[in-house]
Amino acid sequence: MDRNVGPEDRVVRIVVGLALAALVYLGYLEGTAGIVAGIVAAYLVITGLVVRDPFYRMVGLDTAVQEQPYSSTDDRAGF
Repeated sequence: MDRNVGPEDRVVRIVVGLALAALVYLGYLEGTAGIVAGIVAAYLVITGLVVRDPFYRMVGLDTAVQEQPYSSTDDRAGF
């Protein structure tokens, strides 16, 4: 599989995943909410680390593609 998670998306996934994991670990989320949050946290951290998301692939989304800046002027000085 090719990469389909961009750098900004990757950072957000890892930070949110770790925050959810911390909430579960510290006991703020218990029971079913804690289990669901733990699964979501693990999914976010794993997909952030491996830079691939199977759900993105299913819907055809790719945040790893970076648009190239287009300049209509010539930036070379003196020419």
